[in-house]
Amino acid sequence: MHPYDEGFEPPKACSEWCRARSFDLQVLDEGVTVDLKWWNGHLERAGHEIRLRGRNLDGRVVTSGDAIVQRNDLRLGSELIDADHDGLGLLFLCAAWRSAHPRRRGARRFPDVRDARAPKNRDRLAKIKGVLDYCAKTKSLPDTSRQTWSGWPDTPGIGVPLLATYLWAVEVQTDAGPAQMLDQHGVSTLVHEGWLEDPSVADFTLRRYHRYVDLLTTWASLMTTRPELVEMWLVDRWHARVCEARDGSHATPRLF
Repeated sequence: MHPYDEGFEPPKACSEWCRARSFDLQVLDEGVTVDLKWWNGHLERAGHEIRLRGRNLDGRVVTSGDAIVQRNDLRLGSELIDADHDGLGLLFLCAAWRSAHPRRRGARRFPDVRDARAPKNRDRLAKIKGVLDYCAKTKSLPDTSRQTWSGWPDTPGIGVPLLATYLWAVEVQTDAGPAQMLDQHGVSTLVHEGWLEDPSVADFTLRRYHRYVDLLTTWASLMTTRPELVEMWLVDRWHARVCEARDGSHATPRLF
């Protein structure tokens, strides 16, 4: 653990919230409503052989309109992905899930994952496909510490939060523990609670991400729960604070 994090324990409200909830019901069943027309239209115009699907209220797979995508659907081989490349298809499903989440900070933006520096005679998607395949097959990140200032692999068009979501989906093991999702609202809660770290998620280096994962894993161990629940509480806590500040006495009561 980082020296600055020693003695930094989870808030009592976090412990109570996490211990009262089931990982399967709270995390894996967490669904968001995705606009399939918007995503598939952009995929088609970008020339991707990828189409996303979702579920209706009965859980049946649908191919058009507004549809539900659960966190449990974010996995390779998901029936919600029809793609010529499994990793790339999963990445776009992760992007759709993140951007549609009502409590996370993710604008609906279509990632341009083409390598602008690739030679004309080379597949401009080769670089991103290579990184995604490596992570999925080895359950680890490629060692690029000498190639990039941040330590992260070169992934055109993908920010750290989206890459972290993909790493969680393919069950990557980092130096600090299982990869976890990363959201600005969650990190803002950590800083508000006393975490001594730069609050900007966009500027997270790989080393800082490892520190973040280590903290979530340590807190989860102390509470006998899963780090995914800890991360979810951090995100929901920020959202609840915003609602309380905006709506005052009309805010929905929440377990803080």
